Amino acid sequence: MEAEETMECPQEFPEHRKMILDRLNEQREQDRFTDITLIVDGHHFKAHKAVLAACSKFFYKFFQEFPHEPLVEIEECFKKTSMCLFKTN
Repeated sequence: MEAEETMECPQEFPEHRKMILDRLNEQREQDRFTDITLIVDGHHFKAHKAVLAACSKFFYKFFQEFPHEPLVEIEECFKKTSMCLFKTN
């Protein structure tokens, strides 16, 4: 067998992405493996940094600057500019 043949994926898994996202959401809902808490208007939201960073360029850059921050308070959002002020604790 040639090296190229062993590298090929013989089958697609169309439900794999959905399954991964569903499991990550279940883990978040059960407060398992969450590594960040966002506080918005006094409400606490547990989350996974990796998921936030994958979904948002802002969070990707934010977590590069503050990689070990376990708590982030979102103080004020401006709807017109989509800018938010964040306070790290």
